[in-house]
Amino acid sequence: MMVETEPAGLMMLRYKLYFNQQTPDPEDAWVMAYFQEHGLQPRRELWEEHDGVAYKLLHFGQCYLGSHVSALGELYQRGIEHTVLAQHLLEMLAHTEDATLRAGTAALDEAARKALATAAAVRLHAQTTFETTEDRNLRVMLDEAVAREGLLRSI
Repeated sequence: MMVETEPAGLMMLRYKLYFNQQTPDPEDAWVMAYFQEHGLQPRRELWEEHDGVAYKLLHFGQCYLGSHVSALGELYQRGIEHTVLAQHLLEMLAHTEDATLRAGTAALDEAARKALATAAAVRLHAQTTFETTEDRNLRVMLDEAVAREGLLRSI
């Protein structure tokens, strides 16, 4: 999900939430479930294409969404963390010298490796901490043995 804000008059904001229809982000399902659980309906629902990618676009007003922005921000942050963790696990798989991991993933193509890392990220997120680097990126702090075990359980 991508979030954009724009002025909407009378010092208010319009929230525009973009949901990639080709490769959904981890937080997309959580955000949509949150909307449903809280009975939130967008002011507008549109479909747009950017750089050949289809997006579902939801518009919300600041007053309507205001008390929910913090919770939605937490879901968004958790989605970013899952994405960063999955990428970290993919890198770990690509450079591992662990014979068991290598044997278990040798026959997997790129899409299957990505699915494996994503599934492991879901399992390992609660055991992972994240540090913000000086250049405002997230650094994964996860014991290598814990990561290895999480990957092996996902195979």
